[in-house]
Parts: sequence; C-alpha cells; structure tokens
Amino acid sequence: MSRILLVEPKYKNKYPPMGLMKISTYHKMLQDEVHFVKGINHDAALMVWDRIYVTTLFTFDFAISVKTINYYKQLVDDVDNLYVGGIMASLMPDKIVEATGIDRSHILTGLFTDASVVGDHDRVNIDQLHLDYDILEEIDYKYPAGDNYFAYTTRGCPNHCSFCAVPILEPNFNVTNNIIQQIETINRKYGPKQHLLLLDNNVLNAPDLEALVNDLCTAGFGRGAKYLDPGEYNIVMMRYHNGERATFLDKKLQAYLESFKNRIKSKEMLETFLQVIIGAEDAEDFAEYMLEHETKLSPIIEKYRSKAAKARYLDFNQGVDGRKINDKNMAQLARLAIRPLRIAFDDIKLKDKYCDAVHTAKRHGIKEISNYILFNYKDRPEDLYERLRINIDLNRELGIQIFSFPMKYSPIDRTDRDYVGVYWCKKSLRAISAILQVTNGVVAAGSSFFYKAFGNTLEEYFELLAMPRELIMFRSYFEENGTTQKWQQFYRKLDDEQKERLMQIISNTVTELRKVEWPDDLKEILQFYLIKYNGRKEILGEHAQLSLMDDSDIVIEKE
Repeated sequence: MSRILLVEPKYKNKYPPMGLMKISTYHKMLQDEVHFVKGINHDAALMVWDRIYVTTLFTFDFAISVKTINYYKQLVDDVDNLYVGGIMASLMPDKIVEATGIDRSHILTGLFTDASVVGDHDRVNIDQLHLDYDILEEIDYKYPAGDNYFAYTTRGCPNHCSFCAVPILEPNFNVTNNIIQQIETINRKYGPKQHLLLLDNNVLNAPDLEALVNDLCTAGFGRGAKYLDPGEYNIVMMRYHNGERATFLDKKLQAYLESFKNRIKSKEMLETFLQVIIGAEDAEDFAEYMLEHETKLSPIIEKYRSKAAKARYLDFNQGVDGRKINDKNMAQLARLAIRPLRIAFDDIKLKDKYCDAVHTAKRHGIKEISNYILFNYKDRPEDLYERLRINIDLNRELGIQIFSFPMKYSPIDRTDRDYVGVYWCKKSLRAISAILQVTNGVVAAGSSFFYKAFGNTLEEYFELLAMPRELIMFRSYFEENGTTQKWQQFYRKLDDEQKERLMQIISNTVTELRKVEWPDDLKEILQFYLIKYNGRKEILGEHAQLSLMDDSDIVIEKE
C-alpha cells in the first residue's frame, strides 16, 4: 500500500478539483492511503509520501501554483515521485519545468487517460473514473458550486477558437462514458445529489444528441425533475451498511442527529431518540452502535425528516454553441431540466445568430438564459455595450430573463491578467471591473439596472468608462454629495482630443499618476482621480486643491 498526497494550490475556485477526485478513486481502487490538502499544509511535512500529485488551474495563478509545487517536491524522497497536472500544466509545461526543476515527463498534459504514464503497470483510463467526493471532507474550503454531480458527457470542441484553451486541453471531440452509470455509481457510493453540472465544451456537437438526452432523462434530469433528499442519516447509514468506516462519517451523523432532535414533537419518541444518542457517547465503535440501534432511530427519522420534493436542475455550465442552435436540437435540450441555458455571445458580428438562438430557445419554453460575453479580445468597448443592450431588448421583447456575464479575455500563454486588447485601454478595463464588482459580475435582466450601471447611451457609457473608480464603486454616495456632478462638469467641457489624452493618463495607477506631469488643461479634472472613499468621516488631504463638501467621507490620496 502506498501513501498518496493530492494537492490543490490555495487559489479561489468555483469547482472542486475533478482530476484529483478521479486520481483518488484510482488509488483507492489499489488500496492506497490517500490524503487531500489545499495550499501549503505544514502537517503534510510530518509524513513520508510515496507519490504526490499537484493540480493547477488558470495560468494567472502561476506564481501560487509554482510556490506550491516547490514546497511539496521537498516532501518526497525522490522528485520523480511528484506529478503536476491540470489546465496550467497543459498550457505551459516548459515554464513549470523552468520554475520548479521537475522533469518534463512528470508534467501530465491533457487528459489523464492512461495510468502507465505515472509508471504504474496498468492502463486504467483515470479520466473516466467517478469522482471521489470524500476527499473534499478533508479540507475547510467550501467550493461555491456546492455538493452536486459534476460530470462530462462529451470532451473537446471542433471550433478551435483562437482565444480558447480547449483545443490544447481536449484536442479530440468524443463522447465519454455513460452518464447513467456515472450517476448510479455516485448514488450507490455517496448518495444522490440534487443538481447536475455538466462541463461539456460543445455538447451540440454530439453525434446523437437525442440518445444523450434520453440518458440524462433516465438519470433523473428530465424537464420538471424533482429531488427527494434522503437526508444525512439515511446516506451515512447506507455507507455503514456498505462496510465503510470513517471518522468524518461519524462526525456528519453526530452533527445531524444533534440538530434533528429539535424537530421531534412526540415526547415518547424524543425520549427514545435521546436515550440512543446518549448511549452513543460511550460506544467504542460509533458506526456499529448506530447500526445496532437503527430499528429504534429509523422510524423517528422517517417521521420527522423533510420529504418535500425540490426542483432539480441540469446546467451545461460551459455553455452551448449558439451558432448551432436550431429547432431540432433545441427540442431535445428542452426535454431536460435545464436552468439556466447558457449561450455565449463573443462577437457583435454574431448578433443575428445569437438573437435567433435566443428566440428559438424561447419558442421551446426556455425562460432563463445565462449569457457569457467575452471582451478585451478583438472587440471594441462599444461592442460590449451593444451586446449587453441587445440582451436588455430581448428580455423586454420576449418576456424572459437573460443574465449577462462579461468575461475579460486573458491570453492563455500569460501568467498575469494585465493584457489590454488592441481597442481597449487600462482605464476602460478598470472601469468595467469596477462596475462588475458592484454587481458581483452579473448584468441583470432589468433595463433600469442596466442603464444605471452602463449608461443610457453610448455617450454616457464612455463617460462612465472615464469616471474615477471611487465614483463608480460608490455611485450613490458621490452623486448625493455632488462630487460626481462636479467631475461631470469638468469632463463635459473636454473635447475629443482632451478626452483621449485623459484616458491615457488615468490608465496609470494612482502611484504613477502622482509622478507624471499633469497637462495644464487637465489639472482640475485629474484631481478627482486621487479621491479615496474611506467609509467614515475624514477630512481632505492637506494639499488638496479640490473644493468639496466639508462633511465628507473622502480624502485625497497623497504620498
């Protein structure tokens, strides 16, 4: 038996590390001892590891990923027992070699389809194994995507878009292993889950979409699907019956029972329940004790646990290709409990195809759409505004909800997020970031919300892009105290040439802005870009020349 350590760097991420979860399943099949950590875990240094796997995610997390790799490579007797995989590893393996010194052959690129690449004597396709959800119990980090099914029904994408990493990560399009089997395996092992998140990159390219939809319906995700939560007690007891014993299972059941007692209304049942729970405190083997007392507890749990049916949803989280949507394939997708339907709108030139796709979805009963909008690529700032506005118009016209998610483009070969598109500037990107920070990254369906956030016209939109960040972030406050209106007075006196120079100057950071020479004709307006909102009563910096209200929560930033 080998001792295996699985490592995820301490970056923020929405989804659990599916690759590591599959690797865990593989090594547990081999009867290995498997542990999972997130970030630098000094307790891991107290043990000797036979093999360590480190996953990676986005290229802009390069620094934290390299730091993590360099830490854990010290915890194996031989650096050849450390492997690095994941998205970043596939996109820039040579940079990882340069930064960590590990052998190129120990960077696992693409899909992990053959265990022999790590020196094992089998040919197991690890990518097609089910996920081991248990390893997530070993860390405190909670993934925002929640406790759902995570799966693929297809891999790859035939489009090969120049901005996308999929052609490198999954170069060949193919249908993966049976989704029914995947879900049934998880149900038997971990109990059922409410929602299904599918990470297919282009499901509409499936050679037999109808068969795939049939399988998803059979798996419990047809339109109108409901979920009956079996409850923590029944899931843990199922696992005890399967012969599983784990401390985290005992703790989950203990916590569940402790909170459950408040639901019991019958004094007689409550007395029986408490007798069993109190007796468990002295049990040498908690799991065996609970199995022995199942006939007493189970009827009480069944009487008082929630049996309300909940809506169940399926989410093609990477989106479907709007260019391929038609009545035939949308009729198939509409058979599913999709919420929301995600469609990308990456180029204003695709306006007609995108609008046709939305209309088609509406005809087939889809009422909630999530829209990915790429910007800072080959688009212009006005293209972003126009695509967002189109969604507002579609909402009003069709009576549906389209939630837009603007996504800033970063080249897949860079290790930072500093890229500026050819038609963009740093200040415009910062302004979009500020607006989205206020809205949590979402542009909601309501027209009043959109026009307030992005402007009623293109002229107002470009004015917002030029506005100081603090005035965007704390819009209501600065509008109420008159600061925004004063800035607008200065800005609206500028001609186009002055506005262009202003955008170039304020693309500097605040520190840089203090150091550059201010043109005489822009000195008055540039003072506004040093304003800092403190959220408490402060006075202006002693060298401030800007005349503002005496009763103010703002200061002028100074060195």
